[in-house]
This record gives sequence, C-alpha cells and structure tokens, in this order.
Amino acid sequence: MADDATGETDAGLRPGGLIGVRPTIPVSDNAALSIIYTPGVAEPCTEIARDPALSYRYTWRGNAVAVIGPEVGDLPMLEAAACALNVLAGIDAVPLVVETGTPGETANAVRAIMPTFGAAWLLGFESTHAEAVLAALPEPDVPVVLPPPGGTLGATELAAYAGLMRAGLDLRLPALDGELVGAAAEAADGPARVASVARAVAEKAAELKLARTDVTPEAVEARLNEYLETGRLELFEPADDWLATEQSEEAARRLHASLQGTLRMQPKVVRSDLGRWLADAARAGAIIQTSPERADTLTSRGNMVAVATDGTAVLGLGDIGAAAALPVMLGKAVLFKTFGGCDAVPLCIDTRDPGEFVGIVAALAPSFGGVNLEDISAPRCFEIEDALKERLDIFVFHDDQHGTAVITLAGLINAARLRGQTLDELTITFNGAGAAGIAVTKLLLAAGVRDMILCDRSGAIYKGRSENMNPMKEAIANVTNHDGVRGTLADAVRGRDVFIGLSAAGAVTADMIRTMGEHPVIFAMANPVPEVMPADAYAAGALAVATGRSDFPNQLNNCLGFPGIFRGALDVRAKSINDPMKLAAAWAIAGLVGEGQLRPDYFIPSAMDLRVPSAVAGAIASAAIESGEARVDADPADVAMRTKRFLYEGRLERGERAGD
Repeated sequence: MADDATGETDAGLRPGGLIGVRPTIPVSDNAALSIIYTPGVAEPCTEIARDPALSYRYTWRGNAVAVIGPEVGDLPMLEAAACALNVLAGIDAVPLVVETGTPGETANAVRAIMPTFGAAWLLGFESTHAEAVLAALPEPDVPVVLPPPGGTLGATELAAYAGLMRAGLDLRLPALDGELVGAAAEAADGPARVASVARAVAEKAAELKLARTDVTPEAVEARLNEYLETGRLELFEPADDWLATEQSEEAARRLHASLQGTLRMQPKVVRSDLGRWLADAARAGAIIQTSPERADTLTSRGNMVAVATDGTAVLGLGDIGAAAALPVMLGKAVLFKTFGGCDAVPLCIDTRDPGEFVGIVAALAPSFGGVNLEDISAPRCFEIEDALKERLDIFVFHDDQHGTAVITLAGLINAARLRGQTLDELTITFNGAGAAGIAVTKLLLAAGVRDMILCDRSGAIYKGRSENMNPMKEAIANVTNHDGVRGTLADAVRGRDVFIGLSAAGAVTADMIRTMGEHPVIFAMANPVPEVMPADAYAAGALAVATGRSDFPNQLNNCLGFPGIFRGALDVRAKSINDPMKLAAAWAIAGLVGEGQLRPDYFIPSAMDLRVPSAVAGAIASAAIESGEARVDADPADVAMRTKRFLYEGRLERGERAGD
C-alpha cells in the first residue's frame, strides 16, 4: 500500500511492529496464577513498600528502560532502538511516545513514570529540547540519557548506547554523565564491541565512585558476553529456588526475585537484521507522520496496552504507592499476554493528583491501542476514567470496576439459573460501595436487575442519607433500595436471595445468612480472606458460594474477562468499551456452563478455561460493531478464532480485516 502524500510504501515493512512482551513463567494452572498475581504478588509489593530499593530485586526495574520520543511518527525508530537494546544487551526497553508541549511537561512525565524503569533514553527529541528536559528534572534517581549528537543512529551508535545503559543498570547509576558517555563512545566501533563498551563505562564509573552496587567491571562484561552467546541474562545475585519452599509467601518472594519480575520485552526480529530495522523504521516513520492512524499496523501500537496505576488501592494492601505497585502491574501484563495475546506494559505513575495522572496518561496514549486503569482508589478513579475517556481516542477500561462487574454479572446469570429465576426476579444486597461496588451495581441495573440494596461502612445506602456519602453514592441511592431500607448490613440482607461482597474479611456471619431467603447465593469476593468462608456459608444454608480465591470452587476472577475484552476491542479498534459490550462479555462467559454442567460448585468457568477468552473476544467484537464503537468491520467469528489460535498455538495471526 502506498501513502498518497509521501509516496512511501509499506511493502516489506514488518506488520504489527518490531516488539512485544513475553511472560517469564507460564501460567498453566491455578497455582502459577496465584503466585504471579494474587495473592502471591502481595509479598513483593509489601517488601518494596518497606524498602523501595527492593524494586530492583523483585521487578524488572533493574533491567527496564523507557525509550522516549515526542511524536507518534517517532514510534518506529523508538521500537527499532528498543529492539537493539534488547538483542545487543538484554535490556527490557519499552518504546514510548510522550506527547507534551514544553520541556517542563516532558520532564514531569518522565519523572512520574520512573518507578517503572531503571533508566530513560530521550531518543526522539531535538538535542536542545532533550537538554531542557534533563535540566528540568529534579535530580533524577535513575539515568536519563540524551539523544546521540547530530541525531545519527547507526549500528555503532546503538552498540555504544546499549553498552552504556547495560553498565548503568548493572551498577544502578544515578546518572550517565559526560565522562561515562565519552568512555562508551571511545570503546564502541561496532555491534561486536558492546560488551567492551559496558566494561569501559563500568570502569569509568568505578573510577568516579558512582556505582551503587558492588558489581565489578569484569562481571558486567562477562555477563553481557554470556547473554550475547546464549541469550540468557543471568542475575548477579541468584535468588533461592522458589520451588524449595512449601510456604506460599516465601515461594512468591523467591519466584519474583529469581526472575527479576514476571515480564520481559520480546523483539520480533533478530540481531543480524539491525541495519534493516533502522532503514525500515525511517520509512515507517515517514508514512505515519502523514497518516498517524497507520501506526496501528506499522508499529506494535495496535496490540499494545498500558496498565496504568498510581498505587493508591493495590489489591488488599491499600495505598502503598506507585513503586510498590509494580509487581501487580507486571503480573497483570502477564495475564493480558497469556490469555489474550495483548502486549501489555506497566506504567506506575508517581502522582497523587488525579489531574496530573490524567495528563501523563494522555501524553503517553499515542504509544498504545488501549488503556487499562488498575488499583486506583475511589472516588479518584471515577474522575480519572471519565477525564481520560473524554480526552483520548482509544478505549479506557478500569478493570477493578468494569472487569469485576462483568465477572460478577456472569456468575449472577448462572446463580439465577440455579435458583430457577431470572435476573429481574432476584433480590440482592451488596456490601462495599467503592469503585467495584458502584460499577457492579450499574452493570446489573443495565442487565435488568431491579431490586438491589447497596451497603457501606455506615449501613444501607438510601435516598436522602447524609452520612458518609459522595456524588457516586448519591446517584446510586436514586436507583436502588426502592423500599428505603435503613440500618446495618444485617438488616439489609434479611430475606434477600443474593449477597454480593466487595468489602472486607468477615463482614458476613453465618447468623446473617440464616436470616436471608431460602437457599441464598453468596458471592464473598474480598481477597485474600472472603466476607465469609464457604464452609460456614454452606452450613448456614447457602445454595451456592463464590469467592475471589483459586482454592475454592466458583472463583470470580477478573482474568475471565479483561484479556478477551481487550482482545476483541483491539481487533476492531474500538473507540470505547460500552455497556452493550460488557453485557455481551458477561453472557458469553455464563453461556460456557451448559445446562447439564450447572451445579452449586460449578456455575462459573475456571480461570484456566481456555474457551473463555475467545468467546469473550468474539462477543466484544460483535457488540462493538452493533453499537457503533468499532472502527474496523471485523468478522467476530474471525476475532474469536484468532484468539483461539493464539491460546492453543501461541501465534497471534493477522486476520484479513481484524487488526489489518
């Protein structure tokens, strides 16, 4: 295809870009799922919250670099450079466009994402702009590297920068000053010399007493040479064998340390084609400058997802900050890839200001096909999501809200089947009026549920209540609790069919369940300890119980939803993920439990059921097309089959239209 304005052709260019991600451990069973995500991921998060320097041990931060440019047209060159850093020095380099107006704004965005990375390379900027960005940074704690003089980037320059950053990461340098850059330039005379460059930089850093580790220059060189020969980047301080312990908490710490995080960047090209990447990147960049939408096919953007957080509501750990949230974001990215083939990367953003968070994510948005918001506290999460949806032309999805809502609805559809009822006949009491509780309530209303009471720490929420209210609760009060029930949770569950908990351990007692309607259904979704243990709920007369845990039947796990949701949305280039799409996903999940299979201990598919992502992806694509949210008129059956082939064969094929 030729671009009309430039005359450039994309013939020979690699479709889908040059780089993706790969998990460092296969998620093949519930045990692996629990140790790389929840509850096991809480252990490294807690350790990092205690000592932020441990992020270098438990995550990819000690090996990760942001390769940054100012415009979407820079993305092909950023990808080529990121691939070069990986194949030449084993660095997990992420190409990022930071689209801002001033050097100060760029500096603020770079500063804010540094909890995710061990270094940044301002590759795509004019030298004066890059220098102004560096000057505006408040004494960066990680190296921020300027672009090459004159903007020249050939094989020799890439070797110099790869060796420079390899040494900077290995020694955990706070900066890469002129003397270190000079040492790299002097040692570089081609890609074969990258290990020598790393050693020369390490020697100069030792001479200047800049190193913050005790790794020797000889060790830096030897490890890099081994990587170039074998493709394995061994740790300087190997962690203990995580399989050697029976304690899940200790095993989780050892696993994350032994892998230095659960995600890696994965080039789609080989080292010997380095020169061609650079030439192709220039051609692709010229096309994208004129037709920015072509970045979806000529770069990795069409399959790239940002997993963005401010760390204010991390799992059950609460407000532990952006740096300590990184293990969770890496684990989430693993699940995106494993179950949906989506190349997701974490963005831990160091700000408590919702407006600033929105501005930074918006500046980074040209790098991605979709944004997943994660672990952001309420009510700020509502403000952030609404603002991003207003500003961006790609879809934004807060999984803690909407993913939870989809999975809860899927479970409820089948729980109603167990009880011989329809959704509009159920009487439901919620406990938990945070982000997830509000979102679930809204989606159930959209699905046809009529009778709901929502409770928080102050008891039942009703129209006119003044205590502990906010605008979201006031809006919900207007459409729920039609009988005006007041009082405690115990009052609100009396005589009800279903309890749904998105709250705290032990919130529901067996005595409360005994006051509910005949054969009630209990969704006790607090993690890691549910509102009531299943055995106690069954003893009190429950018909069926679901939790958020993998060690009990009926796990309501968000990974049943978001991988397929994003797969389908990316394949049709959805503008948003609306209620019809979410409802379609829930019904698709519920429909995988057939009439002959439905029983109290099995009314929701397992998180490891590989039928789920393809069913969800197809349903999302179909609903997006029908509701006018799709930019690509893909065949939903093709989207589903493409997802299925990835799950079973590991290849994400380009469909004739989907993602084309």
